[in-house]
Amino acid sequence: MRTQLPRIITHNVSPHMWKLIRPGLLRAKPTFARKFTSPASFSRVTATIAATSLFLGGSLILNDASNSSLAGVSVDSSIDAFPLELNNKDIISSKYELVASGVRSVTFVGFKVYGAGIYVQADDHKKLTTILDEYSKLNKGRTVEQLLNDKELSQEIIDDISQKISYAIKITPVRNTDYGHLRDGLTKSLLACPLTKTMREEVGNGVEQLRNIFQGFKGSVPKNDTLWLVAEKDTVTVLHEGTKAKKVEKMGTITEPTMKRVLLVSYLSCVKPLSKPLQENFVSHVSTEP
Repeated sequence: MRTQLPRIITHNVSPHMWKLIRPGLLRAKPTFARKFTSPASFSRVTATIAATSLFLGGSLILNDASNSSLAGVSVDSSIDAFPLELNNKDIISSKYELVASGVRSVTFVGFKVYGAGIYVQADDHKKLTTILDEYSKLNKGRTVEQLLNDKELSQEIIDDISQKISYAIKITPVRNTDYGHLRDGLTKSLLACPLTKTMREEVGNGVEQLRNIFQGFKGSVPKNDTLWLVAEKDTVTVLHEGTKAKKVEKMGTITEPTMKRVLLVSYLSCVKPLSKPLQENFVSHVSTEP
């Protein structure tokens, strides 16, 4: 009896998805990648190798005959892939797109704590590109990559971006944890952000609001569950998404405006980023924007 291979839908590869796919192809298989010069060519060629469900050593997972051509980006083998697009109305009000992902590790031995992803509201994606282009012009034509890796400018640029776009941070533990550890990890990270030094009182107020939100939540948080931090306007909404229960619960909202700024700077500035792989992934993504 012949085994029926899973059918992979490949006609939905959007330009945004292509920007995420192309750099990985070039790094992993340079010769093979030359076959892919556009989203259309990627779709045609992958249609002939539909037997593959795990692509490029786990960096991209192709979906079967379900909702779309790409399920998402694999951040760590112990947790589910991160979706390239976020449309869950229980979490966000409109479509968001993944612009960076990576693992947060602590201590010198690289102890993995959680997978992290940064999503930007789809309507703000062009605004993000425009902001970076403006900084490039103001700095004598230096590339976006050079600017985001400049310790003098990186924090300023990310801080500016954080005040002009809406974004969401996905935090998915790679091992079982609890609300207390998540709370303590977040508060310590925010207080250690270099930007905090310039507005200690405001950040202190925001951190106190964050602690108050967690007071009403006790107990364990299984690996693969997600803590969402949704930054829209001047607020940050905290939500818990249970993977097994398939339930999203709003925990509370931080109304201190500086928290929206400190959060993004903590992850995307090249100065002490919470996840260096995520920060580098973001730079790679925006550097390939047309």
